[in-house]
Amino acid sequence: MAKGIARRIAFLRLVGLLLGFAGVALAPASLFGASPPKPPWEAWLDPRELPRLPPGDQVLLRSSHCPSGCRFDRTSDGDPRFLRIENGEAVIFEEAGAGAVVRIWMTQGSGVSAPLDPAIRLLVRVDGEAAPRINLPLPALFDGTTPRLTAPLAFDRDDSSGGNVLYLPIPYRKGCKISLVGAEHERLWFQITFHRLAQAGAISTYTGTEDLAAWRAILARAGSDPWPDSAQAPGARTDSGDTNLLPGRSVAIPAPAAPGYLRAIRLRTSPRGAERLRLRLTFDGELRADLAAADFFGVRGATVPPRALLFGQADDGFLYAYFPAPFFANAKVEIFDAGTSGAQPVRVEWQIGWNAEIPAADSGRFGVAYGFAPKTTPGPDLPLLAIDGRGKWVGLFAEIGSVRTLSREVLEGDERVYLDGARHPGIYGTGVEDLFNGGFYFDRGPFALPLHGSPAHRIIPGGPAGEDVTSAYRLFLSDAIPFRTSIRAGLETGPTGNLPLRARTVAYYYSRPESALAPVDRLDLSDPASRGAHAYSVAASDAACGVFTSRFEGGPLVAPDESATSCSYASSGGRDTFTLRRTGTTGTVRLCRRLDAGRANPAADVYLNGARAGTFPFQEANPFRRLRQADLDLSPGTVGGATELRFEIVPRFSAGGGEVHSEVTYELWSSR
Repeated sequence: MAKGIARRIAFLRLVGLLLGFAGVALAPASLFGASPPKPPWEAWLDPRELPRLPPGDQVLLRSSHCPSGCRFDRTSDGDPRFLRIENGEAVIFEEAGAGAVVRIWMTQGSGVSAPLDPAIRLLVRVDGEAAPRINLPLPALFDGTTPRLTAPLAFDRDDSSGGNVLYLPIPYRKGCKISLVGAEHERLWFQITFHRLAQAGAISTYTGTEDLAAWRAILARAGSDPWPDSAQAPGARTDSGDTNLLPGRSVAIPAPAAPGYLRAIRLRTSPRGAERLRLRLTFDGELRADLAAADFFGVRGATVPPRALLFGQADDGFLYAYFPAPFFANAKVEIFDAGTSGAQPVRVEWQIGWNAEIPAADSGRFGVAYGFAPKTTPGPDLPLLAIDGRGKWVGLFAEIGSVRTLSREVLEGDERVYLDGARHPGIYGTGVEDLFNGGFYFDRGPFALPLHGSPAHRIIPGGPAGEDVTSAYRLFLSDAIPFRTSIRAGLETGPTGNLPLRARTVAYYYSRPESALAPVDRLDLSDPASRGAHAYSVAASDAACGVFTSRFEGGPLVAPDESATSCSYASSGGRDTFTLRRTGTTGTVRLCRRLDAGRANPAADVYLNGARAGTFPFQEANPFRRLRQADLDLSPGTVGGATELRFEIVPRFSAGGGEVHSEVTYELWSSR
C-alpha cells in the first residue's frame, strides 16, 4: 500500500511539472480529493470539504415566523408557533429521518432583549428515545455555565447583542424532537437550523460526549489562518508584495497554471483605499468576484473590526479572507484601483496563499454575489442570492439603512430562501438581526464573533430626519445551505415588505453551472388522466378529493389565491400508492410533494418498490397559507437501477387525532 501511494504522489508531482507548475509539487493531500465527503456539518475539519457539493443533503430552518405573513412573529397565547402540546411539552421541532440540528437561536423580551427565563426548559430527544439527551433551563444552553456548552460554541444576549445562539452539532439517525416546558405563555422567538439527509450512513447519534475540540479550535483562530496546516503542506506557496496604485491601474497575482486552490488573501491599505480598491477573482477563466475590498472583507463603515473566521480585519490591520477556493486549471487575483481620475495614489500590501492540489471532482468554484440598492421599492424582497445550477451558500455581509427616518424598523424583515425551484421557502426567518444571531435591533451594541457579528451601527444626518444604518455578517459553515438546481434568497423590506430601504449585500457561495437534478415525471391529482397514468390509488375509508384556494408561504401579502386539488384522508391505517418513472438508472432521486397544510399533516413513511425509503416529516398547520412543498431525497442504494418506481405512502397518525394526510402533486426529480 505504501509503495502504491508513493507512486501516486510521484505521478501527481510529474503532472504538476508538466502543467507548468515548475518547482512546486502537487500536495500529497490531493490523494484525499476523491474521498467520501464527511458529514456536511463537519466542514471545519478540512478546507477542502467546504467547497464540496455532495448529494442528499438539505439545510432547512424551523422558526417562530408568522405563518400568515403578518407584521410580527408569533409570540402570543394560542398561536401556532408550537407544532403541538404533547404531555405538557410544547414541541417546536420534529424530524423523522437522518440529519443534525446545528444551530439553535432564541431571544426573549418586550421591546428590548431580556435574560432567558430559567423556568423554561429545553428538551432534545433523538432516534425516538423517550428520555431526552438534553434537558436544561434555557439560559444554561447559551450562558457558558454548562460544561461543553461554552464559547465559542455558545453565546448569550450580552455577547451576541440581544440574541442567544448555540452552534452544537446534534446528529441523529432516526429523527429528533425538541420541546419546551413552561413556555406556553411567554414571549419567546426561536430558530432551529438543521440538515436533512437522504441516508444516515456512518453518522453517529448525539451522546453529549462528542469530541468537539477541532470545532472549538478553528473558531478560536478567527483573525488568523483557520487551517494553518494547509500553509505548511507540500505545494503551498505564498506571494507577497506592495505597490502604490493610481486610478485605472491594477496589480494581478496569477496562480501557477495547474490545479489547486486559493487558501488566503490578505491586504493592508487605508480605509479610503479599502473603499476605492476592487478585488477581482478569476477561476478557470471565469470572473467570480468583482467588488470593493471594503465590501468583500466586510469592513465598510465598521466601528468594531469584523473578526469572522473566513473574512474580516486582523490585529495587524490586514484585511483577510480564508475561503478555500478550488480551481482546475488556473486562477488570478487582481487588485484594481477604481478611483476617480486625478486622485492621489493608494498604497496596498498583499499576501496571497495558494496550494497545489487536485480538487475533489464535486467541488464548486468560489464566487461572490454583490448587490447594491440605493433605494428599494416596498413590496418585493431585496435579492440576496439568485443562482441557477448546483452549489452551496456559505456566508453573507449586509449593510442596511433606513430611508428618511431614524427608525430601525427595516430590520423587521424576514429572510426567505427558496431552494431548487420550490415555491415554499425552505428557510423563513424572523428578522434581520435574528438572521445574524442578534436580537431586538442588536440592542447590546456592535460586536464581532467568529461566525457572526454586527460591526457597525451609525446615524447618518441629513434630510428631514436622517437615516439609520446597520451592518452585519454571518458565516454558514456547519450550516452551509446546499442547492441542487437553483437558489433564490431574499430579504423582506420591513415587517411586511412595506418600507423602502438602502442596502449593500455580499453573498459568498460555491457553485457549478450544471443542475444536479431535473424533473422527470409528475403526478397531478387534479387531472384524472394523470391519476390513471400513474396508477394512483388510496386505501382509506374516508379518502376524498376536493378543490381549495390558497397561497404558499413567503409570497406577497396581496398575491392572489391559487386553486389546487387535494386528496386527503384521516383514517388510521390509510395509505396511497402511485408509480413514477425515470429515464436513467443511476444517481440521486428526489420526491417532491405538494400538500394542503390547512390542517397538520402527520409524518408519512415512504416505501419504494416494497422497501422503506424514507419519511416525509410532520407538517405543521397553516390555515392562512395552505399550499406547501416538502422534498425527500432518496439514497441511490434505495432506488437501485429501477426506472419504474412504485411508491407507497403510509402516514403515521398520532393518537390525539386532528391530523390529515394530504397530497396535491408528486414530482420525481432525478440526476441529470
